[in-house]
Amino acid sequence: MNQIQKNLPQLFLVFLATLLIITPNLFFGQDSIAVDSTKNVGQIINFSFQTRHKSKELEPFYKKLKNSKFGVQRFSILDQLITHHKQKNSTDSVLYYSNLYIKEIRNWDQTDHIKTRYFSKAHYYLGNGNTMNGLNDNAIKWYLQGLQEAEKSNYPEYSYKNKIGLSNAYILQQNPDKAITILNEALAQFTSEFPSLETKSNILLGKAYRLKKDFLKAKLYFDSAMKTAIALDDVEMKLSIRLELAILDEINQDFEKAFQAYEYTRNEARAKGFDAIYFKGSLLLAKYNYNREMYDIAIMGLTMAYINAVDRDNLEYQKELLLIQSKCFSRKDDYKNSYAIMTQLYNVEDQIKKKQQRAIIKELEVQYETLEKEKAITSLKEDQLLKEAELSRQKTIKNAFLIGFLVILIPVIALLIVYYQKIQTQSELAKKQEEINTQKVQSLIQQQELNLIKASIEGQDEERKRIAQELHDSIGGNLAGIKLQLSSVTGASDTLKNINGQINETYQLVRDISHTLIPKKFRQNAFTDLVSEYVNSISKTSSLVINFHPHPKESINRINEKIQVELFKILQELTTNTLKHAEAKKVDIHLNLIEDELSLLFEDNGKGFDTSKLVEGIGLSNIKSRIHNLSGNLHVDSSKNRGTVIAIDIPDIKKITDEV
Repeated sequence: MNQIQKNLPQLFLVFLATLLIITPNLFFGQDSIAVDSTKNVGQIINFSFQTRHKSKELEPFYKKLKNSKFGVQRFSILDQLITHHKQKNSTDSVLYYSNLYIKEIRNWDQTDHIKTRYFSKAHYYLGNGNTMNGLNDNAIKWYLQGLQEAEKSNYPEYSYKNKIGLSNAYILQQNPDKAITILNEALAQFTSEFPSLETKSNILLGKAYRLKKDFLKAKLYFDSAMKTAIALDDVEMKLSIRLELAILDEINQDFEKAFQAYEYTRNEARAKGFDAIYFKGSLLLAKYNYNREMYDIAIMGLTMAYINAVDRDNLEYQKELLLIQSKCFSRKDDYKNSYAIMTQLYNVEDQIKKKQQRAIIKELEVQYETLEKEKAITSLKEDQLLKEAELSRQKTIKNAFLIGFLVILIPVIALLIVYYQKIQTQSELAKKQEEINTQKVQSLIQQQELNLIKASIEGQDEERKRIAQELHDSIGGNLAGIKLQLSSVTGASDTLKNINGQINETYQLVRDISHTLIPKKFRQNAFTDLVSEYVNSISKTSSLVINFHPHPKESINRINEKIQVELFKILQELTTNTLKHAEAKKVDIHLNLIEDELSLLFEDNGKGFDTSKLVEGIGLSNIKSRIHNLSGNLHVDSSKNRGTVIAIDIPDIKKITDEV
């Protein structure tokens, strides 16, 4: 670099001398020169010098980079900075930020999978920087590493990009066949998933076929790339393709078209801020002038481009410019300047080699540092393993004590639980026994009350019945006999007739009194209501649920009162027996009167009994007696744990009514 700075004044003097030889008009404010030549008519070339300044548009990125948190946020800013410096052809900046990218990934506390994805991107950038510096061997190495990382982490975008970078490096090494193979595989693999990358692939295929002298195929690929770039409205890509097409035009000796394309493209690139394209266009224009034997114009363009290349520290660009410039001076028989340029060229090549060596040394240093870190990590792991072993031993001892303690504690806890459960069980049994005793007491009280009520009702009914029978049979019979005797007297006087009438009235009165002695409730209330009221009272005072289903109510309520009384007593007796013996929860009573046949169905869900071992008690005897008085039939169906069904049929209720 020092040698370049020493030679810059000499080169600039050469440039000024060249300008004075070609035309003085450049020093009077004109920006262009007209070349009057039989070979080039009307061609105008614009020359300018661009000094590199710190771009103001990057200041926000520098501030963000300074204040951003470590990780994805910083990587995003680094992506933008590297992209910008690639467009500006700032090689050192690209390499600086690429190496910073790699360093930060290594220190990133993230999973290996994610870090591998970012490494594939960083190594792609590093390959770009080495390509820009002409270090193609290094570039190939970084692209291959980036490709492996992208495929390992399933990152198709950077798998594609690294393949493109690798192909470009092979083309620069004059190895188009390798490039064509890789690019065709990439296009087949990724199809149209990444349109902008497909455009770059087509451009590189065009370059490769141009290198193979297959200009027709090269143009087809360039045209295809141009269509995609136009569709994407990618200005940078369109300008790059114009330069490649211009090279083909020059090869095909369409010099005017090639010149116009070179000039238009580099000026447009300068206006749009695409410095890399501008420098490449300037280099191609200088080569064009050299090939057309316009050496003075070529030297002017090369000198200006060389100053820009030095300003941007682009060694590969410097190398190409100096080589052409040396040839121009040699063709002009200016061997002194040609020698000076060649000397500078050797210095640049020496810098490239030193840079490559530094890169190799740096890589070895990184490998050494990595190895040392791995050793340190291994040592730490060994220490950690020892500590873990000690901790494990202590943990085992603690666990042994804990297990021993638990072995003792668990049986104690189990005994306590069993004892507690036993106490709980005894407490629950005591509560249940108390409830059972209470229920028994209540049941006995209810039974006693029922018995008292029943006895009272039965006593009253028996007394009424006895009095009614006495009145009806004795007094009524006597009165009937007296009446018959008086009626048989012939020639009775009026007095006897009056006595006979009074006796008849007395007989009717006795008959009415005997009938009146039948319980009043059966006269004053409907029979079905009395039964419903009775079963409801039983349900309320016990756990037994009784359902009564009469059909039809009106016909049943019109049954003779004496029959109603007998039916009611039968129901009372059945209900009492169920409460005492059945342990039932539910009873269904169906009383039906169909035509003249009365049927009573009494069904419970109690424990039932074996009918073959049935012992006939007083209650059942009373029931049978009453049913017999009504000329009815009794049927009992029961079995253990299946409840009991009692069916009573009175075939001819009308006949019974008449007899009563």
